[in-house]
Amino acid sequence: MMRDMAVRSLHHSGTQRFGLGGNLLFSANDDDESTSGEPRLVAESVKVAVETCATRLANLSEIPHVSRGISFGIEVEPSRPDTTWTLVLHRGPLPLLDIELSNAPGFHPPEGWRDNLAKSRCAHVVRSTIGSGDNGVGLLKRTALFPYSKESSRPHAVAASQQLRKLCREAWQKQTGNSDTLYELSSLNWRRKNFATKFDRILLDHAGSENLNAIFKQMDTRLESWLAARS
Repeated sequence: MMRDMAVRSLHHSGTQRFGLGGNLLFSANDDDESTSGEPRLVAESVKVAVETCATRLANLSEIPHVSRGISFGIEVEPSRPDTTWTLVLHRGPLPLLDIELSNAPGFHPPEGWRDNLAKSRCAHVVRSTIGSGDNGVGLLKRTALFPYSKESSRPHAVAASQQLRKLCREAWQKQTGNSDTLYELSSLNWRRKNFATKFDRILLDHAGSENLNAIFKQMDTRLESWLAARS
């Protein structure tokens, strides 16, 4: 759930140094240069800051069934909950990259930011409510079946999940005529369940149970489990 802002800073303990140009970059987690226990401060251009953020996240060592990530600040030092953003990689058969601000009342984006962000394709689902229908139902199913980093993140499972995402997107496009059509999930649980049930019918009609069974087997689950998931 990506926000409509450039990643300009990260935060963690470590050695302190300064780079050239741009805003402050407070970097985090598993940094080879972070060894002295002192705050590490880097001033970089926005482009370099984003690359640094992505590199550090990619270099986090994998711990089975554990979600890991980095924290950072945007424009200001991440010294409080309302200035500290967290970027977390949830592993498992349906990998999820999640970015959030821990103190939601401190977040005051401009009007229409959710729709604009979803349309920009910088995020698939915003605030767990709005996005394309295939990504919305995928998030619901993932939450029920593979919370956080539960289950296998082996290459064959992740590859199968990519096939599943493709089929879900095709099914959504077939239903709406436009894969970019936005859908807002209701806050009511029964409405979410109804939406997931209807989408499952569309997906089964598009992909077929035999094909889906083979995909879910690679993901170490079953079609029946997917259909029953109504989180």
